[in-house]
Amino acid sequence: MSLGQLLVYPLRGQGGVLWVLCAVGLFVLLALFEWTRLGEGQHLLAMVLLPIPWLITFAILQHYAWASLSHVAAGNDETIRSIAIEDVSPLNNFLAFKVAALLFGLAGLIAASFSTDVALGTSVAVVVGVVLPAILGVMILEEEFLAGFDARRLAAFVIGLGPAYAVFALLLYAAIAVLYAACLVISPPSIIAMLVGGYAFMLGHVLAGRVLYLCRDRLGLLTLLEKDPQHVAAVADNKAIEALMVELHRLCAVDRVDRANKLLEGFLEKDAFVHDERIHQRLEMFQDKRLKLEHNWHYLNRLLDAKKVLRAWSLVRESLEVDPLFRPGSAEATLALVAAAPATDAGYVDLLLSDFERAYADSERAAEGVLEHARWLVAKLERVDAALERLAVIERQFPEWADEPQFLSFRERVRRLAN
Repeated sequence: MSLGQLLVYPLRGQGGVLWVLCAVGLFVLLALFEWTRLGEGQHLLAMVLLPIPWLITFAILQHYAWASLSHVAAGNDETIRSIAIEDVSPLNNFLAFKVAALLFGLAGLIAASFSTDVALGTSVAVVVGVVLPAILGVMILEEEFLAGFDARRLAAFVIGLGPAYAVFALLLYAAIAVLYAACLVISPPSIIAMLVGGYAFMLGHVLAGRVLYLCRDRLGLLTLLEKDPQHVAAVADNKAIEALMVELHRLCAVDRVDRANKLLEGFLEKDAFVHDERIHQRLEMFQDKRLKLEHNWHYLNRLLDAKKVLRAWSLVRESLEVDPLFRPGSAEATLALVAAAPATDAGYVDLLLSDFERAYADSERAAEGVLEHARWLVAKLERVDAALERLAVIERQFPEWADEPQFLSFRERVRRLAN
């Protein structure tokens, strides 16, 4: 999508009509509120009645801005074709109201901090300013309020964006600031300022969505296949891939899996491994799972080299379901994968680390892997006796580790739990 297309994006389709109507609605309600200042009684009545429709109107605009951000992040060049009322209604999941309550709470926290101490207030404001865009970004993409407080998701979001996180945050803040100025700073209310504010608000979210799209690989976002360069390349090479699959089937049928694996790796290397994911999906249909496991082993290393640890972990999970003895190529790779594993996958971690000292006997980190296994057994699986057995392995095979303070303190804690 070109810069010109991005600039006119908020003006096109039903969405363009919607934000204009919302901007006009906000202006009318603000103008009506300003007019009621002429009489004390009617002004008090307006203070009670007008904020509700104003918040609902703003929430509709907010929901459409979020939907547009997600729409652009998925790689769509065209605006949302049809806007159903349930898609933008703030009464559908109350997400906009929850976010508004969160922002009011954070504003109160910052104000209270400044009233206590300027240095404290400044520190709190900086922390909130840095973290808030990530919270909003995760909430928007997941369409769930509590998702924005998941530390793992927040870290993955910030790390996935990298330096672009600053651009994403700036765009969100700029969008909110312009609309805030149009609504609450400019007095008396101006229809031109409100339209400009509404346009800037929408444009900021669209540009923020484009930033997410450009970082889609690191963020693991699902995008339109026709917008995925790897998919386009895969389609272009469709005939070659089909011919390769036929040959791989033939080789596996005569028990020449090693030859099939070499042929497959050579094919993938020619195009810098852009077809890895597609080949992985095609191998799902193979009755002989040995070639799939061979490819998974190589693909896993390439994912780790590309810093796609979450996708690599899901690949390990699939492989362990096929063969419980599947292991990554190095102790370092295994520990990196375990560090990315969620608590719900504790069973897979247990399986992966159960023979760590034998699978990576020559590694300097063999004892570290056994200790990590013991930690998972205690913290996630509540298998204290099994953890003690793993600690005994360290004492027998890695006596130099048994004198380390971190080992001794952990062993003492596990023994107390066992008693």
